[in-house]
Amino acid sequence: MEDVFKASAKPLPDVEIKPGKTALLMIDIQNLVSSKPLLQEALDTGLPEKEVREVLREYDQRVKKAVKNARRILQACRKKGYDIMHVKLGAQTSDPRHTAKINRKANFIVPMDADKGRFLDEVKPVKGELIFPKTNGGAFTGTNLDFVLRNMDIESIIVTGFLTDQCVLATAIYGADIGYDVLLVEDACTGTTKENHDAVVRLAGDVFLKVKPTAEILRTL
Repeated sequence: MEDVFKASAKPLPDVEIKPGKTALLMIDIQNLVSSKPLLQEALDTGLPEKEVREVLREYDQRVKKAVKNARRILQACRKKGYDIMHVKLGAQTSDPRHTAKINRKANFIVPMDADKGRFLDEVKPVKGELIFPKTNGGAFTGTNLDFVLRNMDIESIIVTGFLTDQCVLATAIYGADIGYDVLLVEDACTGTTKENHDAVVRLAGDVFLKVKPTAEILRTL
C-alpha cells in the first residue's frame, strides 16, 4: 500500500541550497545523547549491566558516525558562509515548571548548566552562531526559530542531530508544514534504534522532506 500512495504523488523537487537562503540546523548534539549518561540511567532503573552495555555499544557507534558527519557539514557551512543554528535541549532552571509539560511528565528535565546538556566538543558553537534553547521536542514549537529564520529570509534548512525519531522528526515535519524546504542528512543523525531511524528516513522522504547523505550534500554546498 505504501508503494501505491507513493506512485500517486510526485517526488519532491531537490532542495535549493545557497548561502543567505539556507540555514544549517544542529539539533540537540549534546552530551545527553552519548552512551555514558544513558548507561547510568539504565543501571539506576535496575536493568542488567551486560545487556545494557551490549545495546549501547551499537548505539554509540551510530552516534559517533552521525556526529562525525554533522561536524563535516558544519565545517563546510562555516567555510562557505551558511547561517548556522544550534538547538539545545535545556531548561533555564531545575524547576519542573520551567520545562515543557510533555518532558516533565516523563521527568526529563535538563537544566541549562547540567553536564549532560553541554554541546559535544566536536560541534560546539563558535562566536556568531545562534543558539536556541528549548525544553520540548520540536525546535520550531519551543523557540523563536521560525521568527529568526523568516527575518533572515531563510527558505530552506539542512537538518542534522538527534534523535531522528524524536526531536529531529518533530522539527523537520513542522518546518515543512510552515513552508521551509527541508533537507535531512540521513547519516548525520540517528535514532533510538537503527530501525526507527530507517523508518523515518523511508516514510518521510519525498513526503515532508528530501533525504541525502553527507557526501552528496558536501558536493552541493
